[in-house]
Amino acid sequence: MTNPATVVHRSLPENVYLLLRRRILNNELPAGQRLIETNLAEELGVSRSTIREALRQLSFDGLVDISPRRHSVVTRMAYEDIRDACYARYVLEAGAARSVGERQEMVAKMQAVVARMGAAAREGDVASMIDLDTEFHACIIDASGRNRLGSLWRTLDAQMGALMRSSIDRQHIDLVETVRRHQLVVDVFGKGGIDEMVQALEEHYLGAVDGMAQAGILTD
Repeated sequence: MTNPATVVHRSLPENVYLLLRRRILNNELPAGQRLIETNLAEELGVSRSTIREALRQLSFDGLVDISPRRHSVVTRMAYEDIRDACYARYVLEAGAARSVGERQEMVAKMQAVVARMGAAAREGDVASMIDLDTEFHACIIDASGRNRLGSLWRTLDAQMGALMRSSIDRQHIDLVETVRRHQLVVDVFGKGGIDEMVQALEEHYLGAVDGMAQAGILTD
């Protein structure tokens, strides 16, 4: 999440992309919603080529399905894709966790992010929650000091929005529960051993997803 005091200069297509991304993540544009280039261009006062570029990025993020010569549709990730992305993130973060030496500063940063998550949850702001989720887990990656691992981990960032939006919808969890799950990770990282930290990450990423699959919720 960008510091409010930081001035960020973005291109018009990037601003349009971020606006549409936020609308999708906050369910203002729900799954199944058709996105018509001409309508969006007129609404936002931009060209169709600008809308097209934003939609291409949203498709890369897993938030939009583009049908050539027809229209785009807001979509949700399938269970298999959710689990695959969660597993990749878990493996990388487990490796990072084993490389962390002094944990006090890392845990303090994670706790501060959870506090901000609480504010986002009270406002019902899924988009901010997703950005904070990335910031939360980056605390672990950065504390490991392993730059190559960090680069690999950040290649997954683009689809984290689609993953969390889809997981929230399919698991029918609210944002307060999402905050609680992150607090559990902080608690273990603050007091547990390495194996307990890794186990906490596995449960955080894979436990709930697999539980919902077994209940037949995610496979619809």
